[in-house]
Amino acid sequence: MKLSEEVKNKIIEILDSQEFKSNLYEGLTEEKRKELGQFYTPGKLCIQMIEKFDCDSLSNKNILDPTCGSGNLLIACLIAGADSDKLFGNEYDSIAVDLCRKRLNRCCDILNKPHIKDYQIHQGNALGKWCLTDFSEEYLTKFDPQYIDDENYINNKQKQVSLF
Repeated sequence: MKLSEEVKNKIIEILDSQEFKSNLYEGLTEEKRKELGQFYTPGKLCIQMIEKFDCDSLSNKNILDPTCGSGNLLIACLIAGADSDKLFGNEYDSIAVDLCRKRLNRCCDILNKPHIKDYQIHQGNALGKWCLTDFSEEYLTKFDPQYIDDENYINNKQKQVSLF
């Protein structure tokens, strides 16, 4: 997929703006971030990744980022023409999940697009068998600790089977 210079500049402008700079890593050393597996995806890399997509347009395409972090790739896809209701993300870190949802919805406001639903970005282990198969509202009540109590969360997590 080839992005116009205008779209590329908009991606860089929004992701590099003070409003969108992620404070997720504040107070964490580079060593600690590596230990946690947390890496920042710069706008230029997001552009390169989108340009590798084998399509002419992101409109009406389902897009899943299995390790979305604070959402830079999904935000870049939204700017590049993806539909907000077709964006899905998964992240292990609950703080990053919340930040991703907020940042995506702020970008939706800027672009005059409908907000995402909470279930489109959820917390889970991308290596878990069921984690990337259920992006419905029901997922939140089954597995997302922000929406259910600890006992049910633990019981449901024990039902998951590892891919390995």
